[in-house]
Amino acid sequence: MPKRSASFSRNMIILLDKPNLVTKDSVCAIGSFDGVHRGHQAVVKRLKEHARTDIKIGIITFLPLPFFVLTSSPIIYLTVKREKEDIFRMLGVDFIYYFKFTQHFAQLSPDGFVELISRRIKPSAIVVGDNFHFGKNRQGSARSLKKVSEDHFTVDIMRRIKENGTISSTRIRELLLLGHIKAANRLLGRPYSLTGRVVRGKGKGAKIGFPTINITVQKEKLLPLDGVYKVQVMLKEGTYLGAMFCRNDLVEVHVIDFKGDLYRKEVTVHVECRIRGIEHFSDDKKLGVAIAHDIRTIRGKAAEK
Repeated sequence: MPKRSASFSRNMIILLDKPNLVTKDSVCAIGSFDGVHRGHQAVVKRLKEHARTDIKIGIITFLPLPFFVLTSSPIIYLTVKREKEDIFRMLGVDFIYYFKFTQHFAQLSPDGFVELISRRIKPSAIVVGDNFHFGKNRQGSARSLKKVSEDHFTVDIMRRIKENGTISSTRIRELLLLGHIKAANRLLGRPYSLTGRVVRGKGKGAKIGFPTINITVQKEKLLPLDGVYKVQVMLKEGTYLGAMFCRNDLVEVHVIDFKGDLYRKEVTVHVECRIRGIEHFSDDKKLGVAIAHDIRTIRGKAAEK
């Protein structure tokens, strides 16, 4: 029986608590999928192995993610909604189905959750990780899902992907907050990225010979540990090396060897490694010397590759 190719899904459908015939008899994965890391990518690969060429593959997930509702924690994502959708589109997913996760939704029994999936989505098969839990107080497990869903759909339980421990969104989040970018990127399977629109800054960088762009990043997006980073800046004009200064909610980038106006344009930076922590300088001359040194460091690291 022919299998699906790994083609780019240009027409991926986004569904928010809304039934659609495209989901009937599909093969789906259920989870949070924050970061869409290597473990999540392996799940999509398994979906493709299950699905014939005429079967749709989908992701069932939640808005906001259950963790933030159940713990009342600030909502901070590795991948905000648009980023997550772009990555799944590139992976060849046909649709994403979002359930609105509320305190009321959290009270669903495991049986009620399975019935809801069956009624709304009507999948033929579901893929979950071996640490999957569902239903009120996380009563349901991956194994119990297999039993409860016998009359609705088949269940494939995947072992978690490991690299010096289990690859997880929590682990990646911790690495980023500690400034261990290379380790986080290995687990993600790609560089951690930040996307935002360029806004006016104070212009201090230009005055000392190193013009910068200020990028407004969505407030729900996790920023790495304060510091100076080597980044790749993705522009329509091409890809440029950059030095990123990150502190609190400020993201400021000097785009090396670029001349042009990026005001109001959307920019994506791929974070490669942390150069140093935050330092305070007594005057602009010393700051300029430090930035020049950062740029030489970044160029040198590029040459090493």
